[in-house]
Amino acid sequence: MKLLTKTSLNFISASVIFFLLGSVAMYFSVRNIIAEDLQNRLLQQQKDFFYNADQNNLTDLSSKLVFIKITDKEIIYSFSDTVLIVNDSYILYRKLQFPYLKDEQYYNVSILKNQSQSDSLIKKIVIMNVGFAMLFFLIMFFVNRHSIKSALSVFYSTIRKLEDFELSKLQTLTLETAEVQEIKKLNEVFEKMATQIYNDFEAQKEYTENVSHELQTPLAIISYKADELMQADNLSKEQLEQLGLLLETTNRLSKINQALIFLTKIDNRFYTQGSSFSLNDLIKEKLQIFETAIQEKNLKLELDLLDITQIYMNPYLAETLIINLIKNAIIHNSNGGLLRIHLSNNILSISNSGSPLSLPEKDIFKRFSRSENSKNNLGIGLSIVHRICELYTFKITYTYASVHQFKIIFKK
Repeated sequence: MKLLTKTSLNFISASVIFFLLGSVAMYFSVRNIIAEDLQNRLLQQQKDFFYNADQNNLTDLSSKLVFIKITDKEIIYSFSDTVLIVNDSYILYRKLQFPYLKDEQYYNVSILKNQSQSDSLIKKIVIMNVGFAMLFFLIMFFVNRHSIKSALSVFYSTIRKLEDFELSKLQTLTLETAEVQEIKKLNEVFEKMATQIYNDFEAQKEYTENVSHELQTPLAIISYKADELMQADNLSKEQLEQLGLLLETTNRLSKINQALIFLTKIDNRFYTQGSSFSLNDLIKEKLQIFETAIQEKNLKLELDLLDITQIYMNPYLAETLIINLIKNAIIHNSNGGLLRIHLSNNILSISNSGSPLSLPEKDIFKRFSRSENSKNNLGIGLSIVHRICELYTFKITYTYASVHQFKIIFKK
């Protein structure tokens, strides 16, 4: 849940609770005020009754809202609610009942006051206040939302820049200046952290490049000297075998080092120049390199290049991508197996009918991941393919269902 949504929901929840409690309290407060005013008017009518009763006959003071009854004893003062039927309608009245003594005779006097107008007034006041309260809360809600959104605009901008930030692009992280102190401090920490990470990345990149290049020279010397020793005439069979193993291991180490150098160059954006070319022609061209290997394993080649596909990328990386995929499909294929290359709708699919792998599918693109039946391979080729696809945001997937299938979805 977004921070703006969270704060808005909290504001609405608190406002609704406050509004409901306030409305109930306001209703009863207004009702008490109106009731008190009504009782005061009844008391004033009582005073008027006493004044008029001393000068006039009591029967003349009786009316529809003033009831006078003879009683044997004195009653107590009381306020109460009563209902009268007027024109077949029930009307609520407030009644004041009090005693009156005249000529040694007690009278029970009741004065009624219509509450309909008071109730109507209460409703109008409550509706008016509720309306003003709702309008106030709506105004405060949008003002609060706009204020928070404005304050967080720099925060959202920071998030977008962090999402788009790629260290390998060698770009600096520059964030907007915020007015809110907390966000301003956060941006300063991010910029400082990005600078430190960039410096560490540069140092690591330089170290990796130096080590990889420095290893090439001693490896070449070891390989050369081992080859020279193998040319000697006085070596035994065991010594030749040991030298052969040494030479093979050195060559393998040299290939691994070259592959790691190549991956480092990809990560460091060394291959930045690109061009547009036909993927169909590139596949046909690279297949010619593997004609002998295909014939030796007696593979059945199915080439379905249905659509002419133009892609834009570095030509050398494109060649490496296609060569590694075809080479992998041939090496891990069984004798007399199927090699199928299908291209249509910007999707390249390369399948082979080799034996199932002994490693999980999710590890197929990891460096130095090898199946038990391919221990002689370096385990870097598919990692290079995956890194090239990541570089150009191509989607690559691997599935196995009786055949191994690598699928690449190119950008249109």
